[in-house]
Amino acid sequence: MTGFSKRQVALLRVRDDNRCAWTGETSDRLVPQHRMGRGMGGSKLANRLSNGVMLDSLINGAIESDATLQAEAVRRGVKVSRYADPLLVPVDHAVLGLVLLDDDGGFTTVEERAA
Repeated sequence: MTGFSKRQVALLRVRDDNRCAWTGETSDRLVPQHRMGRGMGGSKLANRLSNGVMLDSLINGAIESDATLQAEAVRRGVKVSRYADPLLVPVDHAVLGLVLLDDDGGFTTVEERAA
């Protein structure tokens, strides 16, 4: 398996309010995207919900092809290093705010976690 299951995609859509994590907009091009790349052949660990966000496919393509946008995506936590644990890297999510994503399809705001 190299991608999210149908159940996981449904959970990502609910968590992200069926909107793009980058822009906050709704789109018929929304697709689940891995924050940390899956690598060659994929990994079951990459398919954790903390490692996924819904993105407009055009936004994701732009992030992947433009070094400046890619750096911004890393800064915002939309993309993470393959050496990072997505559970520990906050996402500046256009819909949810600054959050830590969990593997159950939920999130915690960074402010809530610090309290």
